[in-house]
Amino acid sequence: MPVKIIHPHHTEVVGEGLVLLFSPHVTTSKRDLFTGHIVEEAALLSKSWAIVAKERKQLQSGDETESADATLEKSVQDFVEEYGIKCVIAIRGAAEPGITVKSQGVGSESEEILDIIRSGLEPHFSVKPEVDQSGNKVLRLQGNDREPDNSSAQSVQIIQIELGPEERSFRKDQIVNIVADIVGLINAKLGFSVRGDEGSSGALD
Repeated sequence: MPVKIIHPHHTEVVGEGLVLLFSPHVTTSKRDLFTGHIVEEAALLSKSWAIVAKERKQLQSGDETESADATLEKSVQDFVEEYGIKCVIAIRGAAEPGITVKSQGVGSESEEILDIIRSGLEPHFSVKPEVDQSGNKVLRLQGNDREPDNSSAQSVQIIQIELGPEERSFRKDQIVNIVADIVGLINAKLGFSVRGDEGSSGALD
């Protein structure tokens, strides 16, 4: 049974593999954009790592908001360094319909991971055409902004998946199953083999 660790501003799901699922903070006024339940369920199904930010109150000072965001990003950084995470998938809500996939990485490995994600989603959902993502920053992992030998985070692929209202509501279970399968495929691509096949939902079969 996967272990959950509760922190003041987020919850950690202890798993296995080289993929970390992540949901960012949302304020209570935008709780309909919250994707924490999707990230947590997909992590439990795929037995992967996850960091799930909690909803935060609307009335927070700038210092409190910055502190919570910094704590969350430090947790992601710590997971990358401690568990050898090679791919972070941030899943957030969007007001617009459909799904948008954004990448912070470059190179052939980033393209291969994007292909895995699109191939999993496109047969079932409307995935928006790729747009210019220059300067796109999903997360500020230290190693991705520094010289190659300065941090283990240098080689981490960072992907953001934005889910529209329909995908977060009555098609949520399908999203959870597909994300769990995508995690398994990315793990295999990165060279990690999950013990047994029970972690896969079979949604992409």
